[in-house]
Amino acid sequence: MATTPPTSTPPGPSRTVKVMALTIALLCGLVAAVSAFTLSRHLEATGLEAVAYSGGSFLGATALAQVVQEKLGLL
Repeated sequence: MATTPPTSTPPGPSRTVKVMALTIALLCGLVAAVSAFTLSRHLEATGLEAVAYSGGSFLGATALAQVVQEKLGLL
């Protein structure tokens, strides 16, 4: 009777790597938000417009960083 060897699945990233990857994504978003806020205020946008630009930049940069990290297998 022949038995097949168990197939091993490659181990995924550890919890520490996942937390660090998410932290890096949030920090990328924070840098983008601060940059967008500062630049928009420098270009004479109102306070509400600057907050809107920084919020959009935060969401966009964070999402982009998460997609890249998923493609790299970190999440």
